[in-house]
Amino acid sequence: MTSFTALIMCGPAGPSTVEQHMAAARRRAACDAYLALAPLADVAQIIVAAPVEERTQIPLPESGKIVWEVDPPGQAFHFGERLAGIVRRHHLNRLLYLGAGSMPLLPQADLASAVSALAGAGEGAAITNNVHSADWVALSSANSIADVAHRLERDNMLAWVLREEKGFSVTSLPPAAGTRLDIDTPFDLQVLALHPRTRPNLRQFLAGLRPELNLQRLQQAVQILGTAGSRVTMIGRVSASAWSMLELKSRCWTRVFSEERGMAANRRQATGQVFSLVADHIDRVGEKEFVARLARTSDLVLFDTRVYLAHHRCWPSAADRFASDLGRPDLIRDDRLRRLTEAAVAAPIPIILGGHNVVSGGLYALLEIAESV
Repeated sequence: MTSFTALIMCGPAGPSTVEQHMAAARRRAACDAYLALAPLADVAQIIVAAPVEERTQIPLPESGKIVWEVDPPGQAFHFGERLAGIVRRHHLNRLLYLGAGSMPLLPQADLASAVSALAGAGEGAAITNNVHSADWVALSSANSIADVAHRLERDNMLAWVLREEKGFSVTSLPPAAGTRLDIDTPFDLQVLALHPRTRPNLRQFLAGLRPELNLQRLQQAVQILGTAGSRVTMIGRVSASAWSMLELKSRCWTRVFSEERGMAANRRQATGQVFSLVADHIDRVGEKEFVARLARTSDLVLFDTRVYLAHHRCWPSAADRFASDLGRPDLIRDDRLRRLTEAAVAAPIPIILGGHNVVSGGLYALLEIAESV
């Protein structure tokens, strides 16, 4: 058995109020992740990599297993190059990489099991929460990252690239709220504010943020998911497992429009190849008519809008995307996204807008919330 190094990577906060809230939530989640990792015997040290201004904002202890890695100031951030540099500098072999907000609901037993399994595994092995869109990856042979660093614009490509280009044997944990929900958009904060298993540091922060989270539509969604015979429509990167889980855990009728799974990991988004039939249809009939048709056929819509945005090859700012997720069209500068958001907010049914988690980890979490009420 060989000990592990855990690496928690924290990004900078954006300028808008909602981006500041997202960054603050990820800091609290990083603290919760540290508290989950620190007792594990297989974890020898925990490296926290962050911009210099974030170090003073993350309330972690200055003792124990922590090693700080301050991002080089004045350099453009590239995930793969940064990760490879840390691996090289600290001579890492067995590594658990995680984004700061990557495991807010992951059970402690599942985390310990993943770390223990990789501590005793051979070379070229990895365990991840989702091979198509990884939020955390435990791997042996971390030095292999150097060969593919240039391919890793984002962390969610890590497991996929290691499997496809380095021949790693990658195990993806079963889909569940704990393995698929990370903090990526305001929708995730909304879900975590309602979920009974959210960890203490993050829970305390979200309790103070509730007035800003506009939870009414999500609370309606929970009620609808718990009502037999409800009609639920899912749009975006919907996996077969998410669809199956919805049908297993609820007594709802489902309508699914699944498109562009893995668009980030397989670089279709980066190379401008994303094509969405749903987005094409919206362009033809208009946002208001599209939403009106949804309202006639659905009681609840879960809409992963990032496929719609990638289809148009004009990526709005994080502030715009997050304002859309919160149902605040008045804060959106991008005309197309504002029109869609206005139509969704005006709909007579709850239309939940967000990123991939809307039809993945967030859906699993909503179903767990519905079971708990």
